[in-house]
Amino acid sequence: MRSLDHFAHAVRDLAQAGLAFERLGFHVLPVARHVEIGSCNRVFQLGHTYYEIVADLDRSLPLLRDRMLPRFQCGDGMAIVSLTSDDLPADRVAIAAQGLIPDPILNARRTVPMPDGGSDETNSHCFYVWRQDRYRYLTLFLSHHYKPETIFVPAWQRHPNGAADVVGLTYVADDPGAQVDYFATMFGARPTTATPGRVLFVTPRGERLEILDAAGLERRYGAAAPAWCGLLGGYGIGIEFAVEDLGRCRQVLISNGVPFEDHDGRLRVPASAAAGMVVEFRAR
Repeated sequence: MRSLDHFAHAVRDLAQAGLAFERLGFHVLPVARHVEIGSCNRVFQLGHTYYEIVADLDRSLPLLRDRMLPRFQCGDGMAIVSLTSDDLPADRVAIAAQGLIPDPILNARRTVPMPDGGSDETNSHCFYVWRQDRYRYLTLFLSHHYKPETIFVPAWQRHPNGAADVVGLTYVADDPGAQVDYFATMFGARPTTATPGRVLFVTPRGERLEILDAAGLERRYGAAAPAWCGLLGGYGIGIEFAVEDLGRCRQVLISNGVPFEDHDGRLRVPASAAAGMVVEFRAR
């Protein structure tokens, strides 16, 4: 079974979104541009995953641009999510054999600053496996990092809020049950839970990916989540980080003037303060 690799959060104003995540206590790297794909991003790195705030989608390759831009019908927010792969060509053949239609493999290389003051270039390949139009933003893709030392740099994984890694990702969909077969094919395993209103996958690293209906979204996040946007069939709405010290994280949020609430052992930041995503922190 595959695990979570990274998250592509689409925004229209990269400077504003980057500042929002800096206020949440993340060390967000400077703007970088995908050499071959064309979009730009700001990234913050974690232990096993990284979070990509991506913009300039109108300047990206048509296979990405034309599919990603309609995400903004429901505002900024999670667009697509990558799972791990150790062998992209083999995984691409296997996924196609199960009836899905993977795109060609791309190189998402970009220049990144290094702690010694120099720079290096990533060598990360990926392929998308797009959903039908209504569920386009429930799309997953696979990535393989041939130079992981440029993707996971220990110095860049130290955040003022103490974030260590992503432990949860939440989607909302008009029909969670209709997502099971696609997600199971992409993950390589069936869900742990599958009911009409909620589907849950748990990865080998213990990461939880859940898909909720609109009623479940309201129960899960309350007023912290924006109202369900029915223009799309589903999209990512929430992400949860494990932190080293919840008290330290709380103090960072207070010092930076970030609105949040204590809820069930978590600190919950509303989507309005995080470019369209509900952000939660819990103790590691």
